Amino acid sequence: MKVERVKIKIKCDASGCNNASEYMIVNKKFIFDGNIYLCSTCANELYSELGKFMTPKSIEPIYKKRGKNE
Repeated sequence: MKVERVKIKIKCDASGCNNASEYMIVNKKFIFDGNIYLCSTCANELYSELGKFMTPKSIEPIYKKRGKNE
């Protein structure tokens, strides 16, 4: 799965959105056309909603005190 810029003029796949798409999510696992087309507004909205669930763990600072056994 990868994200590419759209080179053709096509409508956004999000329901209720009539904007022209700018991004395409390519999935080659489907037999039929499994591409999802999104405009920049819907792509930013999707990104912010996914960010609520998928936040990376923060790295441990170098200067943090270690325990006696380490």
